[in-house]
Amino acid sequence: MLTHYTKKIDSMVNILSHGFAWVANRRNLVDILIPHHDYSGREPQQFGMVSFTEATPEEARSHSDTFGRYGIVVSDEWAKRQNAQRVLYVDSEGLTTESLRTIFEIGYRDCEARIRFPDDAGWTMAYENKAVAGAVVGAALWANLLQLYEYMESSQFSCEREWRIVHPDPYYSLAGRRTEQVIDDVSPPQGWAEHLNVAKIAPADVAALICPSQERQAFQRAVPAQYANVPVTCTEG
Repeated sequence: MLTHYTKKIDSMVNILSHGFAWVANRRNLVDILIPHHDYSGREPQQFGMVSFTEATPEEARSHSDTFGRYGIVVSDEWAKRQNAQRVLYVDSEGLTTESLRTIFEIGYRDCEARIRFPDDAGWTMAYENKAVAGAVVGAALWANLLQLYEYMESSQFSCEREWRIVHPDPYYSLAGRRTEQVIDDVSPPQGWAEHLNVAKIAPADVAALICPSQERQAFQRAVPAQYANVPVTCTEG
């Protein structure tokens, strides 16, 4: 099962009450794969993600030290419905990276050749948007490579054993906003944020909750009533 960690009880309550906030996630890998294109403004497919770890609470101590000690363990069924995928870790150099760079270059050049109006932002959006690359430009290889890029991460973070769900729509306004701003918008969701910024979850989708043992009473008081029967796993420290 997969776990999402957060740093505050209030943050966990907001997730359980309103859903996971989609946040932009700049992975800083595209410069390794396509060094000649300027992606400084926005990476490909930077339209919002939610991250989880497959590590057990015992295995995830270093992970939770970074991301928080309060965990939401989602059911396998929910993860499958959200198209959760295991992250592909990429080295900064080496034979596999050279191979990936070659394949991405072939896809990029094919996409470039198919862009009929290179001065039109609607067409050049294909460099960063898989939907435009596939449906508008007809660059099937590049569209599929952008799909892969959604789930890529630098190998320096491989200890996180991350899985990821990705925003199903190209929601551009997320890319330029800080995580804190996005979370404020969905706590609780206001207006369009209720439909665009949140990955919904329900009590049946939560297999367990995790909290530090010394916080158990405060944690259980704060958890929304509809989650009262969800098992709680306490961690030490």
